[in-house]
Amino acid sequence: MDLRVLEYFLAVAEVGGISRAADILHISQPTLSRQLMELEREIGSTLLIRGKRSVTLTPDGLMFRETARDILALYQKAREKHAQSTELSGDIYLGSGETESFSALADQIKAFQERYPKVCFHIFSAHAEKIRDDVDKGLLDLGLMMRSVSTEKYENLAIGREEHWGVLLPREHPLAERDALDPKELRKTPLIIPENTVFRKEVLSWIGGQPDVRATYTLVRNAILLELTGGGHIVCLDMPATSSHGLVFVPFAPTRKSEPVLIWKQNSAVSPAVQVFLDYLDHPEE
Repeated sequence: MDLRVLEYFLAVAEVGGISRAADILHISQPTLSRQLMELEREIGSTLLIRGKRSVTLTPDGLMFRETARDILALYQKAREKHAQSTELSGDIYLGSGETESFSALADQIKAFQERYPKVCFHIFSAHAEKIRDDVDKGLLDLGLMMRSVSTEKYENLAIGREEHWGVLLPREHPLAERDALDPKELRKTPLIIPENTVFRKEVLSWIGGQPDVRATYTLVRNAILLELTGGGHIVCLDMPATSSHGLVFVPFAPTRKSEPVLIWKQNSAVSPAVQVFLDYLDHPEE
């Protein structure tokens, strides 16, 4: 299979039309149509439903789109990994949840790039399960997540800080003026809690009883929008940067903590750029 055909297929899937994709790709429409039909014959499945003015993906087409993206991403990483240079260069693919710990890592990335300006970081935001899956596939070099999430099968490196759990409340909420609160005080409060299985079990055990869970979330940004509509109050990790939304983060007491770590595949060769970055994080003063 020619990798260019995968690029052609993804272009058609993106714009929703063969004619528009042909213009973008600078090839003729008949050539593009023929390439797509040959791809479908090779795959043994119909990938596109062709209309008069547009195309849509079949269920098989939707699945193949994800496969095509993964194949092209792995090919690009393989090319970069084997590129030779006298000066350290390359790309580092890093996945992270929406966490305050990333601010500390961002400082490290900035300092690292002052030493090695030809190293480019690609940052992807996702929940822990997606990050682990993409690390397993080789689509991500590194993933930033909490140690309490299952990380046993990965190499990992602590980034030297802890995050605290608490609840986001509207500024006018009676509990918003507290310096801290016991999670058990939230039993009768409508809540939005993490979807992650480990976090969800922990949160429910801290609150106890039968809490009023109205929704779950994977990334907190949309959960904040839901809270602003009155959909519940968010149990989450440190969120000090929410004042612009009129929300207040109140930590739990007794303190509930999680430790952020970087993970990568065990027994897997990493690119020179990734290895030097990991060495730098482990010994930043050297």
